[in-house]
Amino acid sequence: MDMKSELTIQHLGRTTRATVRGGDAQLKKLRHALLLKNFIITTEHKNRLELRRRAYLLQDDWPMQVSIRRDGAQLEIDYYLLIPWGWIVGLSFLTWLVLPFAGLQNATLAFVLAMLVASLAVYKQKFDCRPNARFWQEQPRRRWHETMQQLLQEAFDCS
Repeated sequence: MDMKSELTIQHLGRTTRATVRGGDAQLKKLRHALLLKNFIITTEHKNRLELRRRAYLLQDDWPMQVSIRRDGAQLEIDYYLLIPWGWIVGLSFLTWLVLPFAGLQNATLAFVLAMLVASLAVYKQKFDCRPNARFWQEQPRRRWHETMQQLLQEAFDCS
């Protein structure tokens, strides 16, 4: 089968979705490529594969999640950068329990700002990987758009 697959990538605000047709060999190739990029498998079933990648903050690289759903030869691949719940809970915990006793001059202002940040993190927990990302995590989002597009093109022999 020397037929080229057509790759479609959509940026849906919170996630990026790629759709492509492929078989077991191409799926294995993508799985292996993601494992080489330090992803770990969190769920693997017959028609579903989920992987995640931890943060490398010193390298400006945020945690990432990839979910692959298969329906026959049709594959739907969702991927996004995210703020882990542990980080949000940790910030909230520090805000409520540590900040009041930290001895800051403007503790009330710091408390309000920390709660606003935690609320924003809950609201915007996931970020798509669009090439024209702006404001929040623009470099990692752009970089992962290019990386995922390349991995998908190589795995599914797309032009």
